[in-house]
Amino acid sequence: MSNKSIFMYVNDLEPGMVIGKEIYSENILLVAKNVIVTESIIFKLKEKLFFDKVEVYSNDKGEAGHVHFNNEKSIEDIQGSFEVLSKNVEGIFDNLEGNYVLGMQEVRAFAKKIQGELDSTGAIIKNIVLHGSGKDSIYKHSVNVAALSSILGSWLELDEYKKNLLTYSAILHDYGKVKIDKKILNKVETLTKEEFQGIKKHPIWGYEDIKKIENLDSIVSHGILMHHERLDGTGYPFGIKAEQIPLFARIIAIADVFDAVNSDRIYKRSKSPLEVLEIIQKESLGKLDYEYCKVFLDHIINYYMGQEVSLNDGQVCKIVQIDINDLSRPLLLGEFGFIDLKKEKGLFVEELVI
Repeated sequence: MSNKSIFMYVNDLEPGMVIGKEIYSENILLVAKNVIVTESIIFKLKEKLFFDKVEVYSNDKGEAGHVHFNNEKSIEDIQGSFEVLSKNVEGIFDNLEGNYVLGMQEVRAFAKKIQGELDSTGAIIKNIVLHGSGKDSIYKHSVNVAALSSILGSWLELDEYKKNLLTYSAILHDYGKVKIDKKILNKVETLTKEEFQGIKKHPIWGYEDIKKIENLDSIVSHGILMHHERLDGTGYPFGIKAEQIPLFARIIAIADVFDAVNSDRIYKRSKSPLEVLEIIQKESLGKLDYEYCKVFLDHIINYYMGQEVSLNDGQVCKIVQIDINDLSRPLLLGEFGFIDLKKEKGLFVEELVI
């Protein structure tokens, strides 16, 4: 690595770059010299210095130099990993039906694989926003929900023991769906009342099997059982309220809703990436846990900053600023300057462009 340095906008930083000069904000040291840039450092700098330039070391070609890590992954890498993990989940679910001890060993090993990807949090979030879980409402959905739940668990500063158990619960949250007729799960037409009532039993079916696993903390099976409950009592299977809903169920519910509304299904189209955030915010007012949703939104919008989006008129712009009180109407930077969607009511974001 050359000791020459160049200046780059905070928004253009990438993991693996090396800081060339101390970075201060209001006389407070944010990042020291020679520190290797990580996702969390970029996150912190975007909060404080989004429009500013910082100094990083360059290579001999005058480009920003990188230190490469084995765990540094692109969105394409994560997409490939998640496809493989989805197949793993299918195998785990099949094995659980016949051998709970072996199945749980596989769940623990699988949770380590998920957590091993979390060094690439930005790529995970962007991959999930870009691809969702598509028509796979069980296996790939479970991978996405497990990843998002683990990330939110970290943002909530859960200890390692609880984060492990949370990941187990999230992986298995829809295990009960394997007992539902695939014709019903994949039905394009509106479900009959009887069919919908049957689908609403999947948390109970999953719980009844997972609770049989010896020496597994009951917080795991309770998260499975109650991930569709809502604080106002409108959820299922029991219609319980507020303090009756345990920690893991509250976290998994947020990840579950995010991936569900962000994904194309046989019977519906996904919402636009910023609409998804608005839905989480709306659901936080009575249905989902308000404080956990706030932490989720406050963190996740930083991974949208600087991303390119396409508008309904065909323009491709970069997100510059997102107002937490008006999530779907950000400030954008287009080819001809800034576009404030709060003022341009005829324009809206259609999709993320990677």
